[in-house]
Amino acid sequence: MTKEEIRVITLSKLQLEEDSVILDVGAGTGSISIECALLARNGKVYAVEVVEEGVELLNKNMEKFQVTNILPIQGMAPEAFEGIDKVDRIIIGGSRGNIGEILQWADEHLNPKGIVVANFITIENLYTFLQALKEKDYEYECTQVTIAKSRIVKDITMMQGLNPVFVVNAWKAENFNKISSK
Repeated sequence: MTKEEIRVITLSKLQLEEDSVILDVGAGTGSISIECALLARNGKVYAVEVVEEGVELLNKNMEKFQVTNILPIQGMAPEAFEGIDKVDRIIIGGSRGNIGEILQWADEHLNPKGIVVANFITIENLYTFLQALKEKDYEYECTQVTIAKSRIVKDITMMQGLNPVFVVNAWKAENFNKISSK
């Protein structure tokens, strides 16, 4: 499951609207999909996950959080996207090595003012994604997030670091005036 702090940053980068149509690739147990569904109450979330157990947990979490605007899809990206037309936002939490194919699909199905946000823990996958973005003429911003959480050891508090995560948000420059932190 995506850590809470990474979810918050991812959601911020998505700039969701109430009626956004979202594709969550590598949805896992649905932590980001559910947050998106709650924010885009009049929209729709396509949650694609290849692992059957992940989809089962996603369905349980949908029930737990009472969201009805998520369509879970079990399958491999991008083949699992069949039948999905246009989307406003794409989240990539896992690609199983199909980043290029996913971005090709995005080129054909992402609305002109659409945003892609992807999370990576490995430098190699980050590099592959950034190269694919450049080939497809996307502009992007990459943020490295390093989080440490408190942990009590005997009677003292120490900070324990978590693995860094790279959050990349991307857009087609000619179509979009991005709100930037710069």
